[in-house]
Amino acid sequence: MPSFEFVVTLWSIRPFSALLVLGVGLLYLRGWWRLPLQNRRIAAARLICFGLGWLLLVVALFSPLFALAGELLLARTIQQILLGLLAAPLIWQGAPAQTIRWGLPVRLRRWTTGVLRREGALGQGVRGATQPAAIWLVTFGSFLIWADPAFVQWSIGSDFVYSVSLWLFFFVYLFFWMHVVKSGPRLHKALHPGMGFFYVLIGGEVPNMATGVILAFRETLAYPVYAGGSTIVNLTPLMDQALSGCTIWVLGSVIYFSICLGILGRVFRNEDAPAPLPLSWDATERTIAPGLEHRISARKPRKA
Repeated sequence: MPSFEFVVTLWSIRPFSALLVLGVGLLYLRGWWRLPLQNRRIAAARLICFGLGWLLLVVALFSPLFALAGELLLARTIQQILLGLLAAPLIWQGAPAQTIRWGLPVRLRRWTTGVLRREGALGQGVRGATQPAAIWLVTFGSFLIWADPAFVQWSIGSDFVYSVSLWLFFFVYLFFWMHVVKSGPRLHKALHPGMGFFYVLIGGEVPNMATGVILAFRETLAYPVYAGGSTIVNLTPLMDQALSGCTIWVLGSVIYFSICLGILGRVFRNEDAPAPLPLSWDATERTIAPGLEHRISARKPRKA
């Protein structure tokens, strides 16, 4: 097991990544603080969700997991879960686009709003590139590339390349969950819950489960770069691979199925149910049998 000194001291702070993460966090806090007091109280839950997602992003990018990813497939797998399945949807739960917009300087806020207008060239380009079908294909392809042995061998060889690959992986899944959580900028028509179910199931859970099962039961090494094992964690390469597969399979599937069940709840929710009666109505009026309403009206005192 890693020593306490290793866990505490081996945090890799890369300037560009640190400035980006810190800047986004400060802009969100500034925007949240500038909300009206009553809105700020309502947005407290969103602040908590964003804070949790932000902390998971920090752990994935700067903790000893980054250093261990060159020796352990399990460390790389945990980063994958933190970035794609936990941090990204949690950050969207915090409504970051709207809140960060209030944290920007007034001129920059107006410029951003103007540039992303529907009739503008850049706005049309952003809307076209972030269509659900396009994002689904990009996410599916990115997962296959992320799991490709040649890509793993190439990216692990350089800290800079690996850091960039983590950011790209995170941004791809950030756009993927944007169409599911529905708290991002209103660039597209809301995805129907039925379509959202298959969007998550086929685009997320199917490749996730297939990769996890293959790694968990494979008897030969899928990634030669991890053949040397780790000098810090006492795990054989095959055990490391099996644990990685189980983590992707079990933990990833739990997250995906939980979100799919939440989407199914939207599908079967009875939105046409009659609205509840006003609370100002008298209790007897709400419980009287049909056809006997005249008895209630007869008991009421007449107005002068």
